[in-house]
Amino acid sequence: MANLFNRERRQFDAFSRRHRPSLLAVARRLCARGILDPEDLVQEAFERALPEFGHLKDRTEAACAAWLCTTMTNRFLDHCRRQRTEVRGLPHLALVQDLPATGDGDQENWELVGNAAFQAAIEQLKPHLRDAYKLHAEGHRYQAIAEHFNVPVGTVGSWLTLARRDLRELLLPSVAVARERGVQS
Repeated sequence: MANLFNRERRQFDAFSRRHRPSLLAVARRLCARGILDPEDLVQEAFERALPEFGHLKDRTEAACAAWLCTTMTNRFLDHCRRQRTEVRGLPHLALVQDLPATGDGDQENWELVGNAAFQAAIEQLKPHLRDAYKLHAEGHRYQAIAEHFNVPVGTVGSWLTLARRDLRELLLPSVAVARERGVQS
């Protein structure tokens, strides 16, 4: 049984090594606007492929590449839809979205939050959210954070989404007060 598992694992590793370069090229084009990290997107495609590998290994290389590319593109679209839904559903929070400044005051609103207030908000997060957020802010990728906590990559994405949401909620009062003081001055 162990030999079968090891053989399957080696086959999947070889499969992922063969398809990774082309998937990464597509992911870089998809993620050119900075919505996602291309490496994370490729990893998600392979995570989806792993349980389907029994069926994939019987297909041609072209069919496997098409399946992987379609799966990865669908994951990308899911992320885009989720981001669009968050922006639409919470328009009053647009000032602290992870989007580039649009010239309509977004950057100014971020600047209203001082470093001390931001650090205090981070410390108020639940411990696992705080630690994951800090690791990501230090430049660690989702996969590295997942390995650090021994959790799936998707869990890390969920934790970071929750951390950002909680930070927005914690920081909105500070932004409102700072904006009000600026208007009164």
